[in-house]
Amino acid sequence: MEPETNIILAFLESMNATRWGLIGIGLVGLELITGTTYILWPAVAALFLSVLVFLLPLSWEVQFVLFFILSTGLLILGHMFLRPMMKSGEPSDLNDPSRAMQGRRVVAFSNFENGHGRVTVGDTQWKASTEAADPKVGETLVITSMVGTTLIVEPAVKA
Repeated sequence: MEPETNIILAFLESMNATRWGLIGIGLVGLELITGTTYILWPAVAALFLSVLVFLLPLSWEVQFVLFFILSTGLLILGHMFLRPMMKSGEPSDLNDPSRAMQGRRVVAFSNFENGHGRVTVGDTQWKASTEAADPKVGETLVITSMVGTTLIVEPAVKA
């Protein structure tokens, strides 16, 4: 009678450059779906290990120790240096309509009275106010800021 082979042990002993490459590519695919950068580092470690195993005959134990060390080291370095760089820079206007509207040209929808009136932004009318002389219907204005849902506008400079 033949002794039973442990499937997991057989898989681990047969780890080669191709399998590490496939693991790395699979992890890169997961990273593209999640976009967290946490899966990126084990993917880079697996791809590096793929090249290393192709060049050097390493036992599966050494391969997994190297994978753990590389993944952990890259994860720590990436978290310390890359993630802060990804979050720096100009703030996004995505969830800030007032910031996205600043500098936009609009048209007065109604005559302003005492500095208050309505303007057309795209296909929507907005409440607006100005410190300048009361604009008339059809005049071009520029949004300078937003207070609540009221746009603060001033006359556009004609070029």
